Amino acid sequence: AIMLYRFFENKEGMNYAPVFTALLGSMDEVSKGLIVRRLKPVMPPTVDEQKAWFDPYLASFSRREEQAYRKLAKNLKSVLVFNNGFSLIGLLRSCLDFALNDQNQVGGVFDALQDRLWFSGVRRLLDTITRINDFRNTYIAHQEEELTDKALVEQELRGWIEALNTIWLAERPPQ
Repeated sequence: AIMLYRFFENKEGMNYAPVFTALLGSMDEVSKGLIVRRLKPVMPPTVDEQKAWFDPYLASFSRREEQAYRKLAKNLKSVLVFNNGFSLIGLLRSCLDFALNDQNQVGGVFDALQDRLWFSGVRRLLDTITRINDFRNTYIAHQEEELTDKALVEQELRGWIEALNTIWLAERPPQ
């Protein structure tokens, strides 16, 4: 990513999105790694227990909340059971946001999120992941805007690389 940035940096009118495309796979992998290493040790071992864990009772919530919880649980199941998932940076952001900001008693996998995703620096990590996910969605994945601001690129590139290290270090589950 840095070499690609260096190649583009002196060219006029370049779109720097490919610089970050080179980091997307790594960012997804460390995001998935944090989720897996923190949650898999507390995932129930049997298929029937897992079904209940990923599908807690949600009828007491609004339709909008219920849909959001089901979507999050489905993506977590894809990651934890089937080793794949959708938008892993966004999934990590949603998991951290739920763990830190949702006061509802949902049960199942959601209890594990609130229990296993509390660690030193997690609020700062949520802010960083939110910024990265928004940047990714705006400039890289959906390319709603062209990424031509060299100063922004340098700032974000540093932030992404620092975040990779921070997430990797946070993968260690609590003892």
